[in-house]
Amino acid sequence: MALPRMRPSFTLEVACRVEDAMEILGTRLGANAHGVEGSFSRRHGVRCMPEANRRFWSPCLDLTIEEIAERLQDGSPVVRVWGTFSPRAEIWTGFVFAIGILAIVAFASLFFGIAQILSGHPPWAWVVPVLAPVLATGIYVSALVGQGLAAADMHHMRAYVEACLGEAGELARRPSAESFPTRPSP
Repeated sequence: MALPRMRPSFTLEVACRVEDAMEILGTRLGANAHGVEGSFSRRHGVRCMPEANRRFWSPCLDLTIEEIAERLQDGSPVVRVWGTFSPRAEIWTGFVFAIGILAIVAFASLFFGIAQILSGHPPWAWVVPVLAPVLATGIYVSALVGQGLAAADMHHMRAYVEACLGEAGELARRPSAESFPTRPSP
């Protein structure tokens, strides 16, 4: 059985140009009724819940967009979007910092315990390396609880991205002005 992922991710593919997908995802931020805010650079974007609706466990959605080599039979481009849900940067940094400190303290205590044995003292420092995985498991479980609390927000943000990409796909399927025959001018 696979463990739940710390940062759930997904991929979507849509038949459109990268520029169309980026334009729709970028322009819909200002006037969206979905209540999603964020920013976009050239091919990367970050979506978050609005400040008014944001809670401690509210996630952010990192999006990366690129055109893939495979094309449809009619030659139209296909865009792949990678989405990764993660806590806000300050929460994720705290999480990684806590796990890192636990690992450093556990290894230092392990070596101190070895030094205690070599010097003939009881290795009481080996209690810390035993407790560190328990504390790390507690941090991991708290992250999973946060994901459970943020499930509605994650669903909301993914539905928003899917709606925008669906609109980009519809835009790509519309016949362009160049494809209509023009009348000769008199």
